Amino acid sequence: WDPSYCDLRRPTIIAPLQTAMNKKMNEKMTDPELGKEKSFGTLELSSDSGDNQSQVETAIPSDEPSVLTLTPPSSSSDRTAHKWLLGIGFLAMLLLGASIMLISNFNRDKFFFEFQSFARGFHDVSKINLDTIVGHLQTLSVSVTSESAQYKSTPNITLHNLDIRAQEISNFSGIEMVLYIPLVDASLRSAWESYTVQNQGWIAKDYKYRGWNASNIKRIREQIYDCDFNFTSLPDDEHANAIAKDETYIRDALPMLGYANGRPMAPISQFGPAVVDPSLVMMDLFSHPMFGKEMVASMKYKHTALSKPMDLSLFLDSIAPQTNYSANTKRSFILHPVKKDFPKDSEVMGFLMGIVSWEEVFKLKLPSNVNGLDVVVKNACGDDFTFVANGGKPPTFADGDNHDYLYNQFGYETVLYEATEIDAASGDSQCYRHRLVIYPTDELRESFDLIDPLHVLGFGGLILLVCGGIFFFYVRYTQRRQAKLMEQAKRAETIITSVFPKGVGLRLIKQAEEMERQTIKRVNSRKMLNTFLAKNGVEALIPERRKPIADFFPNTTVMFADIVGFTAWSSTREPSQVFILLETLYEAFDVQAHKRDIFKVETVGDCYVAVCGLPEPREDHMVCMTLFAEDCLTIMATQVQSLEVELGPDTADLGIRIGLHSGPVTAGVLRGDRSRFQLFGDTMNTCARIESSGERNKVQVSKETADLLTTMGKSSWIYPRSDKIYAKGKGQMQTFWMRRLQHSDDPSIAPKKMKFPSDRYQHPSQTKAERRVSLHGNIKRRSGNVSKKKFDRLVSWNVDVLMSLLKQVTERRELLETKPDDRRVIKAVEEELSVPVSEGGKAAFDEVVESIEIATFNAQAVSGPLPHVMDMGEQIQDELREFVHTIASMYNDNPFHNFEHASHVTMSVMKLLSRIVAPDIDGDESQLHDHTYGITSDPLTQFAVVLSAMLHDLDHLGVPNSQLMKEVPELSRMYKDKSVAEQNSIDLAWALLMEDRFATLRRSIYSTTSELRRFRQLVVNTILATDIMDKELKALRNAKWDKAFSHQGVGALGSLMEINNRKATVVIEHLIQASDISHTMQHWQVYRKWNQRLFKEMYRAYCEGHSEKDPSDGWYEGEIGFFDFYIIPLAKKLDECGVFGVSSHEYLNYAEQNRKEWEKKGRSVVAQYVEQIQHEYTMAIRERNH
Repeated sequence: WDPSYCDLRRPTIIAPLQTAMNKKMNEKMTDPELGKEKSFGTLELSSDSGDNQSQVETAIPSDEPSVLTLTPPSSSSDRTAHKWLLGIGFLAMLLLGASIMLISNFNRDKFFFEFQSFARGFHDVSKINLDTIVGHLQTLSVSVTSESAQYKSTPNITLHNLDIRAQEISNFSGIEMVLYIPLVDASLRSAWESYTVQNQGWIAKDYKYRGWNASNIKRIREQIYDCDFNFTSLPDDEHANAIAKDETYIRDALPMLGYANGRPMAPISQFGPAVVDPSLVMMDLFSHPMFGKEMVASMKYKHTALSKPMDLSLFLDSIAPQTNYSANTKRSFILHPVKKDFPKDSEVMGFLMGIVSWEEVFKLKLPSNVNGLDVVVKNACGDDFTFVANGGKPPTFADGDNHDYLYNQFGYETVLYEATEIDAASGDSQCYRHRLVIYPTDELRESFDLIDPLHVLGFGGLILLVCGGIFFFYVRYTQRRQAKLMEQAKRAETIITSVFPKGVGLRLIKQAEEMERQTIKRVNSRKMLNTFLAKNGVEALIPERRKPIADFFPNTTVMFADIVGFTAWSSTREPSQVFILLETLYEAFDVQAHKRDIFKVETVGDCYVAVCGLPEPREDHMVCMTLFAEDCLTIMATQVQSLEVELGPDTADLGIRIGLHSGPVTAGVLRGDRSRFQLFGDTMNTCARIESSGERNKVQVSKETADLLTTMGKSSWIYPRSDKIYAKGKGQMQTFWMRRLQHSDDPSIAPKKMKFPSDRYQHPSQTKAERRVSLHGNIKRRSGNVSKKKFDRLVSWNVDVLMSLLKQVTERRELLETKPDDRRVIKAVEEELSVPVSEGGKAAFDEVVESIEIATFNAQAVSGPLPHVMDMGEQIQDELREFVHTIASMYNDNPFHNFEHASHVTMSVMKLLSRIVAPDIDGDESQLHDHTYGITSDPLTQFAVVLSAMLHDLDHLGVPNSQLMKEVPELSRMYKDKSVAEQNSIDLAWALLMEDRFATLRRSIYSTTSELRRFRQLVVNTILATDIMDKELKALRNAKWDKAFSHQGVGALGSLMEINNRKATVVIEHLIQASDISHTMQHWQVYRKWNQRLFKEMYRAYCEGHSEKDPSDGWYEGEIGFFDFYIIPLAKKLDECGVFGVSSHEYLNYAEQNRKEWEKKGRSVVAQYVEQIQHEYTMAIRERNH
């Protein structure tokens, strides 16, 4: 029934009438006034003519039927439909016309905005390129000023290595040529000419640097000569006018510069790169007005001048012909003043002139489908030219402004370069302001995907036909439907007039309003809360302010669970590893919480908060939460063991501390930017106190929870804690421990038997590892007593780390298509490097070099696709696992120098390497290679450093080198009293690797003799770098650091490759040193753990007679000195070398914090060390006697 087709005498009853008609007939409800059930009457709708009357029944609150009269419409349906069709057709035509206009405007706006985007990008890149070029000249100018201020010999100065500097500037900025032009006064001319002739040896040095034959060098002229070359393509008369104008400017400006009696001379002194014809030397550029004018302006305002485009082939013909340049491109020279000293008002003593191609300035790679960008360069002197930028074709140049004037309105104008120091009012600035105006072209417009209005017109017409057909059938359907409604209205009219008395409409409205109010009252806040939880919170919220969604729950049990040792553990990991741990644990907790009908409230850091008993109350909330706490203990124990293989040592040592408390809470949705479901009340605070006072891998419950468990018949699950806890705001509290249940009712979280290496790899306690060097003395070797599971987890983790790096080594080798050397040649080199020291072989200490050769950058190695997914094969993996397992078994059971510590060092090396390989800098792979001195481009270097970390303390006997040399003199003699333990580790590990059973593994590490020698050198240098007590090695390392990171130039320290290799070597050595003592630069708990182990090792050596001094005497002072003179300076060096990113700051911060903490607590900590060790020895003696 559509009310719009009915003429209602009382329209106020339409809405309540529709509501009433949807009610069930004869519905009963209680009348609030009478307090009794009341029956509703029947509403019948009929027409006037009503032979065939039909009834529509509904519940109407009335004692008698009421009457409502309806009048059917009298208009013609067919005529209305035709009008609608005509109106819609006319409207559709208007819409199509408007659409075409809108599309045309849209196309124009889209083209305009996208062109503006290209233009802005083109300008930004061009300005950056030009600023980079000027910046390089400024940097070189500072260097020249420094030499001038030092030697005070102006203008008689020879710039060192200008050819090399010019080459570097050309490589990095695109400047094609750099010239040094001193200002020579007439009184100094003869002296300067003599000095320049006598010091022309710089040309021979440049020839030698480039490997050219110095006998072909042409001698320079002996006197200054004028420059009369025509650098423009102007007609003779225009050229003469320009020269005259420049001469007038020079003549007027010279007196103000102190040259009233004549002009100075500006002869070319040096230039580069790759000088072929030195005849430019002695050419006086001041004699040419075009250069003289720029020099006068530069001297007057001490600014950098950018000339107009000129023909500068005279200069470029004097450098090596292999320097590729196009003679058709536009060029300008950039003139930068060189001052005698650094003060701002210092006198200009000369100029640095760079020749630059505008093609280099406009070096922007447009998309290949974008062509036709007209770039017009203008200045006030009228030296305009047009550069046409194309994405897929070479750029073109043309003199003058050649853009299409149809696109004037699209022009994007901006300033490219401006000498801001010049006073515009003086008129000097007119030629020093270069404007950039960028215009589109027809070719550019055609490259955009624009909408064709004709296509839209055709598509719109099709839509119009379809819509017209749909509307036609809809009208036909509506006509039939309205005919039936009209018949029903006629039949109902007589019935309605007898059904509704006066005032029924008002009563119906009041009833509907009351029903709406009752409906709102029946919406319980608890149902609102359930709706929010079912929809994950945010979706259930309505933006406008309304009644809070909150409720009070009197019977709940809350759980707080905190990971024990997480803060210290996370300080040694990468952020990604921290999140792997948390996501794995919390996901497992969430799955189990869903099974137990536990509601997870939130996670705050490493604390997991859950509640049972809401939103749906339950009587056994304390039992359910206790079982869930047991599940969490089991999940924690299982997950951390399995994750240790992925996340490294100490992961399995993590535990969990759980607290439970029962009581009432207020729960609700706290609205805001990030709406969340929150719990409030004293129960939450009490539960947090109970958790924080608990113990590792235990569940502590409050007395309230314990009483509820007892009531439920679960008293056997708990037992009282022997001591009371103190809770802030609560005082002393009696708590209970939960007994570990003997079984879990959920097999999915039961501990699973972990898979470890094959049984053929025996535990070190079951087999004696082979050693090549037999040591004699009083020092005992101790077999490991670490658990087999932990031992196997450490081995598996080291294998995974080394295998991932080994895959990168093999991948790079395949990408570079490295051809392997003959195996017999490699075997000969292996035998050469494996001759024992006792048989005349070379000691590892003697192999230490100042710099190790690092692989050079190769674009193919970083961009080429791999031919297939790298599969190392089971043979290599088995051999690597066996090698690592054997190495682990060769470590002695020392408290500190053991395989667990070696794994900890390896983990630190991986963390620092990850910061090198993925630093926080932007740039391509080439820039990353330079930034990290080549380490990122060389997987073999990374593999060797990580392997060295695992090997560096192999077979360590738990005593320092000084004591080892006393007690094992034959070892001391063999290694010449130098780094005895470290050299022994190298020889043992190398001899093991050279065994035949590891032949396939060796082939995967290196395939050529050069890779073999470089791998050996890396291992030797890295392991020996861990000997921080040898004074000779320490002095050598300090000297290398000073040399590598000094501020001297390339020529003074060797080639760029030699400098990078030296820096890479220093970085690697400091990386392993920092990793070896990384516990001192990590969380306080990590530092205390390893410091206590080292103290225990030293104390055991003292008790067994291997040390004359009790380590507790001076341990406190020694640690402070170790921080001040080694750890903190080392952390600062990590920061200074600039390749470790945020890790260097992190290490330095931890080192300084631990130093402060040790200074505050160190004496008591040492006392605790001694007390604990003495207690352990006492218990051990009792056990042995027993």
